[in-house]
Amino acid sequence: MSFPNVIYGDHGFEKSVSTTKKNRIGTKLILPDGREFFYSLAGEAITAGKITMSATEPASDHDTDLAVASAAAVGDKVINLTNGGSTAVTANQFDDGYLYVNDAAGEGQTFKIKSHTTAGTGAALAITLHDNDSVRTALTTSSQCGIQKALGSNVEVWDVNDIDGIPLGVPACDVASGEYFWNQVKGPAAVLTNGTVVIGKNVMTGSTTDGSADVMADDSSAEFLIGGVIAVAASTEYSLVDLNIRG
Repeated sequence: MSFPNVIYGDHGFEKSVSTTKKNRIGTKLILPDGREFFYSLAGEAITAGKITMSATEPASDHDTDLAVASAAAVGDKVINLTNGGSTAVTANQFDDGYLYVNDAAGEGQTFKIKSHTTAGTGAALAITLHDNDSVRTALTTSSQCGIQKALGSNVEVWDVNDIDGIPLGVPACDVASGEYFWNQVKGPAAVLTNGTVVIGKNVMTGSTTDGSADVMADDSSAEFLIGGVIAVAASTEYSLVDLNIRG
């Protein structure tokens, strides 16, 4: 099965949801007015207009230092690792995600995961790269790697008390857990805002109300830019924000 990388849709298409995967996680949707969305999977129920964040961080024994079981030459499309941690890997758990080399030969490379095998603790884990991806600098058995789910996989509401990842977007409609949906990252959107926001000023990820945006503070190094305010609503209501998430 193949999926397009970018879809151009009409107004209203961004509100389509399904329990069946119809696009690759991370596929971009662009509407006629330039608004942009990324295809995502909800890991919990999400209300329209609430800021979302990436899935729970990877298990500590998957995020770095997985040993390369056999050398991978330039051009290889399968990388064999050893699941050296205490957490098993289920079949295709990391589909559409990333494998990156964090140390030794080949370090600094990032690859797109197409599929992979199951792997119990201490077992072999064979990762197949996407069709046009391949090893560019050879890996040795001294190389160490990490694996990460696709950013749009198992998306959850921005939780001010348990920040698992980076902000990913704002859904245009209510989404049930387990549904695929379009997560908006650019252009005008109704966004839950907290406090007194100001037209023409930026807002950032909220620090007191889950899923909300706060006024961008002068000292906001710990927060993320969400966008600029177009129209203001009262605190804990939905303001119109020109989103600028994910660059």
